[in-house]
Amino acid sequence: MVVMTTAAVPSTLQPYFDKGILAYTQGSYEYAIDLLTFVVKQQPDATEARRYLRLAVQKQYSQSPPSWLSQAIACVVSLPIRWAAAFSAMQGQPRKAVQLYEQLLSLQPRSRSLLLQLASNLTRAGLDDAALTTYEELLSMFPNHLPTLRQFARLAMKRGGDQQARQCFERIIGIVPNDLEAQQGIRNLDALGTIKKGFAA
Repeated sequence: MVVMTTAAVPSTLQPYFDKGILAYTQGSYEYAIDLLTFVVKQQPDATEARRYLRLAVQKQYSQSPPSWLSQAIACVVSLPIRWAAAFSAMQGQPRKAVQLYEQLLSLQPRSRSLLLQLASNLTRAGLDDAALTTYEELLSMFPNHLPTLRQFARLAMKRGGDQQARQCFERIIGIVPNDLEAQQGIRNLDALGTIKKGFAA
C-alpha cells in the first residue's frame, strides 16, 4: 500500500533531514535516528522524516537485537512511560502521547500494541499522513492484523484513498468472510465510485 500524500520537511530542517537520510543509506542508523528524531520533534507532521526514523529504528533493532535480559529491563523501564502516554491520551493530549509512544518504540520497535497506539494518537492529533505510514508499518509486520486493517481502511476512506481502503476491506473479508463492517465498506466504496463517475460524465 502507498501513502497518498506526505507533508514536506520545512526548509529550516531540510539539512538535518538530508543528513539523516544519508546516514540511513550508509547504515549509520544511530546517527540517522538522532537527526530524524530532531526533525520530527520540531515538525511532527514531517511524514517522510517520521517514516525514515521508524525504518532506521527497525534496522538498528534487526542489526543488533537486544538480549532477553535487555528486553526484560526495557519492559520494566518503560512502564512509567506507558502510563504517562495512556494518561496523556485520556487527557486529550495526543501530541504528548505521540512523543511518549515514540520514546517507547525506541525501546520496543516491533511492539504491535505500541505502534497501534502511536497510529491512533497521530490520527487524534490530526497527523493523518503520519498515521497512515504507521499503519503501513504495522501491516508490513502483521499483514492480517484485523484492528490495523480496520483503522487503515477507515482513515484511507476519510482521506480519499478508496483503492487502499478497498484492499483492506477485501483482506478483512478474506480473513473473516462474513465481516459486516468490511462488506458495508465495500458497498459504500462502490456507491462512491458510481457517484464520482456521474460527476465526471
